[in-house]
Amino acid sequence: MKKLLGILVLGLLVSTNAYTDDIKDLEVESMSIGDSALDYFTESQLENGELDWFNYSYKEYSTSLLSGKGIYDWFKISYKSDDDNFIIEGLAGILVKKKYDDYKCNKELDTVALDISELFKNTKQGKKQLYKVIYNPREIFQKPDPSGKSIVTSISFDFKDEGKIILSCYNMDKATNQIDSPIKDINQFDTFRIDIRSKILTHYLEKV
Repeated sequence: MKKLLGILVLGLLVSTNAYTDDIKDLEVESMSIGDSALDYFTESQLENGELDWFNYSYKEYSTSLLSGKGIYDWFKISYKSDDDNFIIEGLAGILVKKKYDDYKCNKELDTVALDISELFKNTKQGKKQLYKVIYNPREIFQKPDPSGKSIVTSISFDFKDEGKIILSCYNMDKATNQIDSPIKDINQFDTFRIDIRSKILTHYLEKV
C-alpha cells in the first residue's frame, strides 16, 4: 500500500510505503532507487544524455541529464558505468528557478524537509547548511569552496539503509548563469533539487 506525500508548494509528488525506512520505497514521478532507468527512458536517451565531461571524474558511475516529463524540468540519473540494465543508484529532480527568490526557495526547502522528516521517522536529519561553491563543469556534484560566489543551501537526511536524500537551493552567481557554452550545464542555473542516493553511491561519493 503506497502512501502519497503531496507538497503543494512545489507541485512535488513523492510517494512511499507507510512506516518504511527503505529509501527504495520513495518515488519521484514514479521513479525509485533500484529501478531500471530503461523503464522510463530509452537506452538512446540515456546514452545521448550522458554528461561525458562529468563522468570523466567519476569513472565507476555515469550520469545522464534528461528532460523532465512532468513536474520537474530536469532529471539527473546515475548508474554504474558497466551496468547494461541502467539500475538507478542516484536520482535528482531539478526545478529551474528563472526568477530566484532566496526566501521562497528556503521556504520550499523547509516545507519539503518537514514532510520528509514526518514521513520517515527514523532518518537522521542534518542541520541546514549554507556554503559557497565555484562552478566546475567537471563535477557532477558541486563542492564547497569558501572563495566561490555561488551559494547552496541544503538539508540532508541519512536513512537507516545508508541511503541519503539531499534537498538544495542553488543560488548561482549571475556571471555563472551567463557563461556562453555550446553545451549548457544545469549547474549554471538557479535551481531547487531533491537528490536521492543509494547506499553504494553515497559511500562511493564519500571516497572520491
